[in-house]
Amino acid sequence: MNRQYEAIIFINPSVSQEEMNTIISKIKNILSDLKGNFIEEKQPEKVKLPYKMKKCKDGFYYYIKFEMSPDLVANFRDRIKLIEGIIRIMISLIVIKKVKIKDKKDKAVESINGDTKETEKSEQNNSEMTDFNEEAVK
Repeated sequence: MNRQYEAIIFINPSVSQEEMNTIISKIKNILSDLKGNFIEEKQPEKVKLPYKMKKCKDGFYYYIKFEMSPDLVANFRDRIKLIEGIIRIMISLIVIKKVKIKDKKDKAVESINGDTKETEKSEQNNSEMTDFNEEAVK
């Protein structure tokens, strides 16, 4: 089962535009070799780094989003580290959470990435609450 990941790659600022294009094509080739699905990318942009990485104060920030088998992610990371011009790489799993929100009308609302679905509470829970209230009154 493939999972979605995102990778942030910092590239040495001294590389030329031609070298940048070859680095990006190598990354995409490694991804296709490992049977990963490319989803999204952001063009590299030059940013000031928060701290020095391999004696560089700034670098190119490159973001990609992809799908891959969890078994192959470590291999993907290790192969990218070997490319000359790469300062640092960070890969993280994209987690999709289900969030339940209680509505004022005694309805539970499920939200999955913006999609909402309403479900009624069971009548058993409502009857238990009325039984409890009657006992408290006596």
